[in-house]
Parts: sequence; C-alpha cells; structure tokens
Amino acid sequence: MDIRNETNHVFNIKLAKLIGLYQMLDPGAAKCRGRNIYHIGMACVLLYMCLVLMILVISGLYYWTVNVPISMDYFWKSESTLYVIYKMWFVVHHSDDIWNCLSITRYDFTSFSNRNRHVLDRWRERVSWSTTIYAIIYFTTCVSYLAITLAFSEVKSPVKNHDGSIGYYRQNAMNLYLIVSDDTYNAHFYTFYFVEALFGNLIGLFFFIFDFLLVTLCFSMCCQMQIVCSAFESVGHISLRDHHPPIDYTDENIKISPDEHELIYNELKTIIKDHQAVME
Repeated sequence: MDIRNETNHVFNIKLAKLIGLYQMLDPGAAKCRGRNIYHIGMACVLLYMCLVLMILVISGLYYWTVNVPISMDYFWKSESTLYVIYKMWFVVHHSDDIWNCLSITRYDFTSFSNRNRHVLDRWRERVSWSTTIYAIIYFTTCVSYLAITLAFSEVKSPVKNHDGSIGYYRQNAMNLYLIVSDDTYNAHFYTFYFVEALFGNLIGLFFFIFDFLLVTLCFSMCCQMQIVCSAFESVGHISLRDHHPPIDYTDENIKISPDEHELIYNELKTIIKDHQAVME
C-alpha cells in the first residue's frame, strides 16, 4: 500500500500514526539490523506483558486454596492478557499481509474508471469520526479510571494470605498483589501503581489498536462494495463528460452498435473482477 494522499483512503492515517499502528505495518519504517524498530519495541513490550502474565498465573495458583475470588480474578486477567499478547503478535508477525490488505482502503483499488468519488468521501468521513470518537472515549476512560483509583488509594482491602493471616492492601489500578506482604505493597505503593497502571493501559491500548484495524478494514470493504454497486448501475451509460454521445436516449428505438456491445461487455468483466478482488 502506497499512501501519498490521505484523502484518497478510507483510513484514519493520523490516528494510526499516533497509536503506532501505521509504523508497525509500514515496510518503509526505520529498521535496525533489517528489522522494523517498532517490531523490536513491540517485542520488548510483549516480553514485559509475558512477565506479568507469569506472575498472574503464579499468584492465581498461590491463592487458589485460600482465596478463590482473588485467584479467579487473576486467572481472568491472565486470560485477557494472553489474548491481547496473541493479537499483537499476530499484527506484528503478519504485518506485511495486513499492509497489503489495507490497499483496499485506496480510492483506486478497483480498476473500473468510472468510480463514484462521493462514496469514498462518505465512508472516509465515517471512518474518521467513528475511530476518533472511539479513541477519545478510550483515552478519557483510561485517564478517569487512573485518577479515580489514585483518589481512593488510601482505602484498604482485606486479603486472606496463604498462611491464614489477613493483609490489608491499598486499592490500586489493577490490584495485583504479586505475592508480597501488605507492608511491602503499601510501602512501595507508587512503584506498584506505575507497574499496574502501565500494564492496564497497554492491555486497553492493544485492544484499541486491533479494533481500530478491524473497523478500518470492515468500513473499507463496505465502501468498495458500494463503489462496485455504483459501477454496475453506470454500465452502458455515457459519461457526462462526453458531449457527443453516440446513443440517442430520446429515441425509443435505441440501436447499439457492436462496438458498444463490446464496451459494455468489457465494463461488466472489469466490475466482476473488481468485486472478486474486494471479496478476496
């Protein structure tokens, strides 16, 4: 996919660059030892999340016999984390294929010359405002959640430990007690808060990136299908730019020459090929 003019794509390119998706998919992005530097950075982030995932699983097993609610909470978070890691690995591993799939966002993706430009403009606006609203909701929710958890951080929750004792832990962003005593956890609260807030925001961000990609592809397919539909409707009609049409539409007995039959036939073949390209 070659993006030179943003107005010719059903793709919120500015937002894609802001969240790093565009750089991860772009084959022309900066490289280090032949690899996309954004892939390397994402690999480091995924390693961090794998480390937290291991701690979550171990913590869930640790609390399984004495505190089932906490254990189930850890296992649920572990499952979500594993799902997010798989999603981002899929995006990085298949970045070239996804980049090629995004060619469907181009206005000139179809080969039929008489395209309806207004269809692309409408769908581009829909993609732009829907993804922008989604991003605003996401970031507003993240900031609000972190602010609320920090405001109520002095509230302590009783947690039954493996030895039967009760620990009182301060409320945190994800409440990941990480098998440490309540005294250690509360003494280094802001360190744990940073780790948990970063972890929670990364999960939300990766969900947003994948959803943004799916919404873009779905909207682009709808746009191209509507362009193909519009092309079908225009088959056999003379362009308004032709001031000397060979067909007189005012005559009831319209006669179509063999050349015009061939032209209509070729137009239909082109549109069918375009439809197949979109479905692929």
